[in-house]
Amino acid sequence: MIHRIFVTLNIVVAVGFMLSGIDDLVVDLFYWVRQLYRKLFVGRRIHSVTEKDLAGVAEKLTAIWIPAWHEHEVIDKMLLNTLESLDYRNYDIFVGTYPNDEATQLAVESVRERYGRVHKVVCLSPGPTNKADCLHWVFQGMLLVEQQKDIHYEIVVMHDSEDIVHPLELKLFNWLIPRKDMVQLPVIPLEMPARYWTAGTYLDEFAENHSKDLLVRECLGTAIPSAGVGTGLSRRVVDQLAGVRKNQLFNVESVTEDYEFGLGLLPFTRGSILAQYMVLHTQTVNGGLWNKQQKLQQVRVPLAVREFFPDRFRLAVRQKSRWILGISLQGWKNLRWQGGFWSRYMLYRDRKALFTNVFNALGYLVIGYWLIDLLSHPKGDALPMVPARWVWNVILFDTFLMFHRLLERVIAVRRVAGWKQALLSIPRSVVGNTINFCATVVAAKQFWKAERTGQRVSWRKTAHAFPSVQQLREYRRRLGDLLLENRLVTVAQLRESLALQDASGEKLGRVLTRLGFISEEDLLPVLGRQLRIPVCSIDHGTIEQTWLQKIPRQVVEKTLALPLRFANGVLEVVCADPTLPGLKPQLEELLGCPVRLNLSGESDVRSAIARAYLSVQGQGGPSRGELHSLQFHTESGQRFDVALEEQNVGSPQIIAVTVTQQAVGLVDTQGESE
Repeated sequence: MIHRIFVTLNIVVAVGFMLSGIDDLVVDLFYWVRQLYRKLFVGRRIHSVTEKDLAGVAEKLTAIWIPAWHEHEVIDKMLLNTLESLDYRNYDIFVGTYPNDEATQLAVESVRERYGRVHKVVCLSPGPTNKADCLHWVFQGMLLVEQQKDIHYEIVVMHDSEDIVHPLELKLFNWLIPRKDMVQLPVIPLEMPARYWTAGTYLDEFAENHSKDLLVRECLGTAIPSAGVGTGLSRRVVDQLAGVRKNQLFNVESVTEDYEFGLGLLPFTRGSILAQYMVLHTQTVNGGLWNKQQKLQQVRVPLAVREFFPDRFRLAVRQKSRWILGISLQGWKNLRWQGGFWSRYMLYRDRKALFTNVFNALGYLVIGYWLIDLLSHPKGDALPMVPARWVWNVILFDTFLMFHRLLERVIAVRRVAGWKQALLSIPRSVVGNTINFCATVVAAKQFWKAERTGQRVSWRKTAHAFPSVQQLREYRRRLGDLLLENRLVTVAQLRESLALQDASGEKLGRVLTRLGFISEEDLLPVLGRQLRIPVCSIDHGTIEQTWLQKIPRQVVEKTLALPLRFANGVLEVVCADPTLPGLKPQLEELLGCPVRLNLSGESDVRSAIARAYLSVQGQGGPSRGELHSLQFHTESGQRFDVALEEQNVGSPQIIAVTVTQQAVGLVDTQGESE
């Protein structure tokens, strides 16, 4: 009896695998035929968009929406990284919080106090409601700011509190919108060490879905579902949708509001696309298995949103159960089978996970029974598992489809994460299938419970993590990349400078100027762009001496940071190295007011310091010979670490100063100080 049951399961699973595999094969063939066609007939006629093209478009005012519920551990880090990384000036960030989530509100407030472009929005109802409801209040908060400031945001971008935003993201949206009403960037999970198998399954799935499946959807003219992160929208389509839906942009009855939102845009948009834009990236790699010497390598990597995903099985099941519940079950109920043939076909592909996830689990069960049956009958008298020849042929075809599926996955992962992760995707497929089956079971239980009770499924937040400073280095613009992009140095010059940098420990900017490969005048604008800090010339006549009396000259000389003037509630400070750890917050604590850093050449800053403090002492400015002879000695290689203590009545004083004298441009290829 049991054997007959498993024989029947074997037939059902084999046929199910075949149907699903043929479906995937059709998409794969469409993708590769399109790639071949573009390479042979289209590629030469297409002008590749350069970063110069992106920079040549006037910046439209952009609003970034971020919903946050119990995100106090990551939201401030995400905001600071975004503010310090974006190569864009004309934008504001709106963060939706809840009245009963004080920790997240305080984290957002700590950033808002330092950056006026951050706006905190508090939802009316206590949390958790759901992301759709939170985003509705963020939308209202944006409208209120527009009314108060008499401005108008032209682009809306959606993100989550754990996202690593690419520096060029807003420039790409700015270039594509409003020609396209919706632009979706690829989402690529951060690479984790090999032992993190659960987190690795996200990399495998996103690499394939966001480099191939979404592209096929776009080519077929169907709507692209929003990922909820890295989604750029024209204000025209936002306002049009708000008018039709009475300001209810998202479906509060769905736990995957972004998915339904993207599909619902099709009647209103002038087109939605997956933006596949490659960025030049310079990296140092080992020479090979036998050659341990490192070499400089230039590669093109996709402009994408990066983030950590859960690395524990239980958390992965929770997150994926929400996706299956919203996309496959609630999406089926809410969207039905709308649109033409290709739109319905893509809806079928979204919903077939309900069945393929179960088939995968049944397949493992059948294989396990078959192995146990063989081992328990060593003489070969086991009953046959394949009752007919046609079933055997189906199984052979399934085997071919399985190897093809694994090959497609390897190619996709290799494209975004290299060969190591690509090969690991083969054994990780078993882990991914197990997670997906468990998530399907959980999602089905939640759906039927909600249908039976009429209760809305609440926001089941997944615990998020944010990368460390060292991990973030890889995803920020490198000085070497920017110099090559602007044709200020050659690859050979950069390679030589990096080799000397490794040997001496100096910063890349110092090495380049010392070798004469680039002048300080040419280096400054590139550094200002990399660090998102304006470059200024020092006007000695506007230096306010009252601020010089509040900061000891010794500190100014060692940090090469000179107060200039106080305007609009902010003290302008010029410095030669803004990357000194803790420079800005410690200056703010010492001077008792917000500080805005500006970048200038080291020689200009030294000259201005000497001249300013001589004026404070009642002396005239020094002669050129006196300025030339001024020497300031600091210990090389030490970090900036200023310890402040409150005094009895007077101004705070510096108790201990340990600094590194940094020349302008002393930023390594990772965009961080050494």
